[in-house]
Amino acid sequence: MSDIFLVSIGAILGANIRFKIHNKLVKLNFSKYYLILIINTFSSFCVGLFLALLEQFRTFTYYHQLVLFFSIGFFGSLSTFSSFIYDLFDLCLQLEFFRALKLFIISASIGIIAVAFGFFLGNQ
Repeated sequence: MSDIFLVSIGAILGANIRFKIHNKLVKLNFSKYYLILIINTFSSFCVGLFLALLEQFRTFTYYHQLVLFFSIGFFGSLSTFSSFIYDLFDLCLQLEFFRALKLFIISASIGIIAVAFGFFLGNQ
């Protein structure tokens, strides 16, 4: 039961921070596709950094709880895979297949680079 509680609290915090970031970025007039790209890239960087730093806490008593809270709950909700997929679907409905493919490739590539950058930064 406490595992579900940790994931839930992390998810609440992650979703609310994503909501705040989204609202700040909307004021800068980015397109909705770039908003999700920016949020997912930020989240990917944070996951990479967290996973690298987590290795230093492997012997920590609350290691398992840290993984549940941050990896599953917080970062799971901070990123927004469902919005990304909906954006791809929406572009396909508009018959913008090339834009959808470009968004997919850019998002996946930048996400992987962001995880790697965070991971390498955390291991320095």
